[in-house]
Amino acid sequence: MAAIARSRFGVRLVSTLSAMTLLGGAILADPLHDCANAADPDDAIAGCSIIIDSTWANDQHLVQAFNNRANALSLRGRTEAAIDDYGRALTLEPHYANARYNRASLYLDLGKLDEAIADFDRVLEFEPHRADAMNNRALALLKAGRIDEAIAGFSAALRGDPTNAYAYNNRGVAWRRKNEPARAIADFSAAIRLMPEYTGALNNRGEVHMQEGRLDRAAADFQRVLALDAGHAAATRNMRLLSEHLSVRR
Repeated sequence: MAAIARSRFGVRLVSTLSAMTLLGGAILADPLHDCANAADPDDAIAGCSIIIDSTWANDQHLVQAFNNRANALSLRGRTEAAIDDYGRALTLEPHYANARYNRASLYLDLGKLDEAIADFDRVLEFEPHRADAMNNRALALLKAGRIDEAIAGFSAALRGDPTNAYAYNNRGVAWRRKNEPARAIADFSAAIRLMPEYTGALNNRGEVHMQEGRLDRAAADFQRVLALDAGHAAATRNMRLLSEHLSVRR
């Protein structure tokens, strides 16, 4: 399984505006703070919406509010509404790389691969060394079946950030699809060295070991996944298949 690298939730709003007040001076709320810093996505949505619906917000406030509300909407599973808000942020500020990256990642989740690739291309025009965008663009290419281009993209991401475990794992998936098991194992192992509890890479490596007949190594990887996550569906299924295979051999 390949993995998407995510952008952080909430871009801090920089403003000299103070808390909004009721008549008489009582503090009602601080939407600028809530929109940028609220731990609860619903609070962030509420704070950002106050800014968006206000008559006092300038374009910079609105750009950040649309982006942050989109982040919060995404966390609540309201993907289409989030994409719409990222688009409104980008209408105001077309060079806002974080909003474009975040929208591209949602397009990738939805399987809208052409849209995702186009947005990641724009991000990389603005920030050509951004490894997370390189990784996710390559992941879109992989999902589109453009495997050689995907491998080149993951390799570029790793040149930009050699500590990117997700890019190693994703390139391993691509090598596996090209029937290059040794290269796949090497990349999954690199991901695991960087993130020893990376269950996706452990399960992927175990599957290649099982495919290549190295059943003890496969079992060790699947057991390690299940020790970290007892409910891991793929590792549970793979352990069952491995046990059935071993019982037949006996």
